[in-house]
Amino acid sequence: MLLDLHIHSRQSNDALNKPAELVGKAAEKGIGFAITDHNSCGAWPELKKLAAQRNVPLILGTEIKVTRGKKLLGEILGLFLKKPVETRDFYEAVSQIHKQHGIVAAPHPFDIVRKPYLRGFDELPSLVEHIDAIEVFNSRTIIPAFNRRARAFAEASKKPMICGSDAHIISEVGNSLTEVNAKTLEEAKNEILAGRTILHCRRASLLVHFYSAYAKIAPK
Repeated sequence: MLLDLHIHSRQSNDALNKPAELVGKAAEKGIGFAITDHNSCGAWPELKKLAAQRNVPLILGTEIKVTRGKKLLGEILGLFLKKPVETRDFYEAVSQIHKQHGIVAAPHPFDIVRKPYLRGFDELPSLVEHIDAIEVFNSRTIIPAFNRRARAFAEASKKPMICGSDAHIISEVGNSLTEVNAKTLEEAKNEILAGRTILHCRRASLLVHFYSAYAKIAPK
């Protein structure tokens, strides 16, 4: 099974993807995907209906900016969710994800071009025990060294590795795929947790960042 584990719909303010487009593109490519909108699960109902109609494996998820006290730590992905995560507190978010048997992943953890700027998820080493998987390749990461550092960290901490396109426009879907030997999403989750993944990674064009800037002002 091939899975793009990091995709945004227009429920994210910097993305343009419509649910029907996402499901159609996934069906065309023969892949499944995780919907990981920024602090939102608004696309879940429509995507669930469309994915079922097209037999597209759909992982319900979200990308959450997490804090500890007043400090922004970085972002986490909640994957294989059943209900929304109702907090941005790091520890409580992790707890809510794990209570529904989901996966907590750290996306683009060392990309200091993203918030928190110039820091990245700099406290990840001290919090890694709460993390199930590391996104070691993000197609939208501009500087390759940031992805290399994520992989080195995952290897050193013996954490499962995943990758994702971080698609905000439809042409990005499938840029990076996590392959697992699974026929069901439950099997896929278990394979990821066991670290049995094969990564197929491709960088996005720098032009995609201009589309994200446009998405913030475009009518939806």
